[in-house]
Amino acid sequence: MRSVSFLAAAVIGVSALTAACGQQTAGPAGGPSGSPAPPTGPSAAAACGSATPTSSPNRVVTLNEGDSGSSFCIKPGTGVLIYLRGTPTDKWATLKSSSAAMKPSANGHLALMAGVTGGFFVAAQPGVATITSSRGTQTFQVTVRVAG
Repeated sequence: MRSVSFLAAAVIGVSALTAACGQQTAGPAGGPSGSPAPPTGPSAAAACGSATPTSSPNRVVTLNEGDSGSSFCIKPGTGVLIYLRGTPTDKWATLKSSSAAMKPSANGHLALMAGVTGGFFVAAQPGVATITSSRGTQTFQVTVRVAG
């Protein structure tokens, strides 16, 4: 009886592990929450260079201050939603993109709590953009490569 219980536990464990592997998100450790599966194939890797392929088009990648310093690779049409938690007296500055590859856009999801700074950007064209903000001595910065 004990061997049957062990076998059943092993089968359940392998099934759970297999299911969990199918749900992993792309990106660096501590990367974007809610990231969809990355594009696949050699063309995605070549277009992304050293950045991690992060999303399919028409998806949204959600980032926060923990993602600062990371690089991501997305396709045109992908949205990047950023929430930076500050305090009512120590807020993050408005998020800005360094190039037209990532354009700020309205999305209707930015009714924010006091002290939170948010921004939504859409991958508009192939290129590289750095999205930044700062507060006090802290800096938020992510690099986004839009692969065509």
